[in-house]
Amino acid sequence: MKLLTNRRLVRFADVGTENSIISFSPYCFCITEDDSLIVYLWSSNLYQMYGGYQNRIMWMNTDGIMTKSFYFNDKTWNQPCSIQNLESGICVLYRIDNNSNLHGIDLIDATSKTYNKLLDFKGVYGSNPKQNFECEGICVDKAHNIFVSDVRHHSVYILDKHLKYKHTLFNAKNGLDTPAAIGLLNDYIWVADGNNIYIFHNT
Repeated sequence: MKLLTNRRLVRFADVGTENSIISFSPYCFCITEDDSLIVYLWSSNLYQMYGGYQNRIMWMNTDGIMTKSFYFNDKTWNQPCSIQNLESGICVLYRIDNNSNLHGIDLIDATSKTYNKLLDFKGVYGSNPKQNFECEGICVDKAHNIFVSDVRHHSVYILDKHLKYKHTLFNAKNGLDTPAAIGLLNDYIWVADGNNIYIFHNT
């Protein structure tokens, strides 16, 4: 929540009230180039009633006021983990089920008033991501390249804005074992790996 100048509190998430059947929780957010906030909310309750899991993506301005929002119902258990804003849309990392640590990446149309998936990550090395893709972090640079940490391949690699694999940056040869959260700061890539944090120069 944000305390506005008139001391009015604005909720950034519909967390559910006694008058609200669906209880949403914020799972991830990102900042756009114009300082808007994009928040991904998800609800796993009342699956039987609605025949799926409830999703909501909302945009907020710097005053904490919601400027845009859309809902959609997904029959598949896709729990959002990370969201990034791209020129080509919204990139979402999600966990594909509650029985494993496997993940997927989708590109969603940010201009649509309803849910519209444009693309999904097909994996690298000829592998189906829904069978062996375990990812704990993504981030993007100013050129809209997507940096991905891949736990099972002990590597960090780059996807283009269409979710196509470009090349591997670092792997086990650079000391990586279980790369997780990643971030960019100036010309450096920060990678959390177990009890370590690796800092690589982004050339």
